[in-house]
Amino acid sequence: MTEEYNYLKGMQVYEKPISRIASIGVSIPERRVDNKEMASMVDAPWAIKTMLAKLIKRTTGNEERAYSPPGTKPSDLAVDAARDAFSRCSIKPEDIDTIIFSSTDLDTFEPATASPVSAKLGLKCVNCFDVSSACNSVLQAINVSNSLIATGAAEKILIVSGEIGSYVTNKKLERLGDLTVKMGGLTLGDGGAALIMEKTDDDRGILEVNLKTLSDYWECCHVPENIDWREREGVGYDLWFYLDMEGLAKTARKATTDYFTQYMGFRKERYGEEPFDANLCRIVPHQISRKFIEEIGGGLGLDMDKVVITAHRFGNTASTSIPIAVRTMTDEQDILNIGSGDEAFLYGAASGFSIGHVRVKL
Repeated sequence: MTEEYNYLKGMQVYEKPISRIASIGVSIPERRVDNKEMASMVDAPWAIKTMLAKLIKRTTGNEERAYSPPGTKPSDLAVDAARDAFSRCSIKPEDIDTIIFSSTDLDTFEPATASPVSAKLGLKCVNCFDVSSACNSVLQAINVSNSLIATGAAEKILIVSGEIGSYVTNKKLERLGDLTVKMGGLTLGDGGAALIMEKTDDDRGILEVNLKTLSDYWECCHVPENIDWREREGVGYDLWFYLDMEGLAKTARKATTDYFTQYMGFRKERYGEEPFDANLCRIVPHQISRKFIEEIGGGLGLDMDKVVITAHRFGNTASTSIPIAVRTMTDEQDILNIGSGDEAFLYGAASGFSIGHVRVKL
């Protein structure tokens, strides 16, 4: 990757926010699959199975991933998370006028997975649709929700996601070289997330939104594994997760470094902030892997005490990883609470290759 991009062109900045996050709910399956158990689950030569657990830890830094029971649907995790979100605020399901399902996963190609979510919540007549931008889906749904609330097209929005990465993990390894495109799948976990959005009447809310896609790199990561499945008569398609780990890591590393460098310059010029995270309670990145986050954050000179990492505990739970990380901080450290005024920088990196952030005052 040699191109230079102006990542902040067109960034939305709100000195007075329009919308806020009223509640965050999560659904994290109880089962944990550690690297040793994952190694036992793969169909591979014995020599690979015996070294795989340590190889996963050395390559990614991840140790466990959350797995849901067989038969769980993305909408099930989304609904569980939604109920958790409603239990934590005064807003009721009947107050919701719009449901956005935002995930890499789905129950069916048609209709939108937002429809069974709505049905399971007992909401019989609301605006329901899906938004998909890989692991940045929830961030993109925040962007859409902010716009809908700004125009008056919606008042109370429920954003939900359900991710079952365990279902798309290709556990067949014929040779060690297969891990160049299958290692990423072995780190995937399952999870659900929900955010309730509404209009704000104070300084808490969405302060910045900036999301971009570097589409030259879309083939680095995709599901299904075979992108030419429509051309393969009689074969159909698989649902395996494909990740060119080296290619995507190279792209993501440069893009993330350049993005943060530009953003640091923006905050210094506009607000006199140095360091840029002076007013941030936490930086919450997409949880691709513990090792990647630590390497990039350290290289940028970030205060790693402010960088939230949960990938080693729950796995890469795709679009739900950022909400889960935020709630982990709320539940375990009593920070990033709704209504606290804590500021968080939600940084997304996703296949596409998509990149960007949402800055929010909670």
